[in-house]
Amino acid sequence: MRKILTLLSVVLVLAAGVAAGPAVRGTIVVTSYGGSWEEFMRKVIVPGFEAQHPGTKVELAVGLSRDWIAKLRAAGRDNPPYDVVIANTVWVSAARIEGFFETMTVDRVPNLKDVWPELRNPRDNGVIFAVNPLGIAYRRDLVRTPPKRWRDLWNPEYRGKLGIYSINNSAGPMFIMMTARIFAEDPKNFRAGVERIKELRPFRQTDFSGDMEKLLTAGEVHIGILDAPAASRLKQQGVPLEFVVPLEGMFMFEQDTNVTVGSKNKATAFAFVNYMLDPATQEKWARQYFVTPANRRVRITGDLARLIPVHTGPQIRSIVKWNWEWFNRGAREQMIELWNREIVGR
Repeated sequence: MRKILTLLSVVLVLAAGVAAGPAVRGTIVVTSYGGSWEEFMRKVIVPGFEAQHPGTKVELAVGLSRDWIAKLRAAGRDNPPYDVVIANTVWVSAARIEGFFETMTVDRVPNLKDVWPELRNPRDNGVIFAVNPLGIAYRRDLVRTPPKRWRDLWNPEYRGKLGIYSINNSAGPMFIMMTARIFAEDPKNFRAGVERIKELRPFRQTDFSGDMEKLLTAGEVHIGILDAPAASRLKQQGVPLEFVVPLEGMFMFEQDTNVTVGSKNKATAFAFVNYMLDPATQEKWARQYFVTPANRRVRITGDLARLIPVHTGPQIRSIVKWNWEWFNRGAREQMIELWNREIVGR
């Protein structure tokens, strides 16, 4: 009888091990921006994950999207320097085309089922965990006629007082595509978009969102393209700023989260992605940076709703998504060349 019970115990333990799948343990390398983002990752996000999963360790690879993708390519798919890549979609999509990222399933990432459909990749080989929606910000003390739509930027009242992003920031190509979508009814008609943007001159260009914040704060720019979290942060600091969700829709800075196909610790990598999508973790990001959560179970109410103006289903659906595969298959280079010739060179 004792032998039978012992055998039964072994079978149950083995069955439990099979059901549980690969163990979540060991070290993973996750990409991270520097500055306050890195500090928040080290002080809040990483310790939270490691506490939930004893025996794990998260190492951060601090840098920029373009550098991470360059290092991925140099290392090859089978020997990636990172297990989890969090970066902007404009960069990630290029590596996605080349097969660097693993497909996610609800079995591997249970919180995936609660992500807004608009923020999931069609093939689930990556998922957006947070969004900075981009709209129009203006100084209410300096602008006489508030804008309601992107088309309003062509109002002569704003000439010489407008700030936009250069082609070096992903918001630059997105503004070109949005302009083409509005005026030529085709976001891929970037030549028409650039022609229309030429009509806005003179304007200030910036490569970095932090510089746009400084220009608006100083009043050197009266109206400009800005992400909602930055607008909320400036308003908290006392800058007389208003943020507009344009009637034609917004675009976004997004944090696209991916597990590398060559990761040697996929179980822990998928667990980290699941943790980033967990409602409790999502709320921490929302409260810290006023970003729009990807998990629809996160409730944005009260004062937080005022600071995160884009958080409902209809609002999220108004964010325009671009064909980054098309962009990265040759359109990027053509767009840069055209911009440098027609905008920078004039």
